[in-house]
Amino acid sequence: MYTNLAFVNGIILAIMIFLNGILANIIGPYMSTLVFHLLGLILIIIISIIKKNKFSNLKKIPLLLFIPGILSVITIFLNNICIPKIGLTLTIGITLFGQIIMSSFVEHFGLFGMPINKFKKEKLLELSIISIGMIFM
Repeated sequence: MYTNLAFVNGIILAIMIFLNGILANIIGPYMSTLVFHLLGLILIIIISIIKKNKFSNLKKIPLLLFIPGILSVITIFLNNICIPKIGLTLTIGITLFGQIIMSSFVEHFGLFGMPINKFKKEKLLELSIISIGMIFM
């Protein structure tokens, strides 16, 4: 089930990045990033109110855990800059490659509380194949 959800998430992510790239071409990367996150904020506030989530719990969260919000803005902004220059497929491909490298690093060292999953030599072949694919894109 979770692999199917991850697959659907990948489809949604590609559509989102594509549409936001179009918006960035029309109103610019800064405004597009603002619109993207403003609409997301409005939607999640509505969902949180409907679900009766407690906003007071936010006070208990360590500041470090707010960094993903900042990284989200940076990610969308960088996508908005890259898509018009190198296209959607290459942008997503290189982004996924970066995610694979970083997640391998995080798992290998058990960073951020992740269970340690040591890097295996077999992954080098996989990463090499992906790298060759990036060259031909």
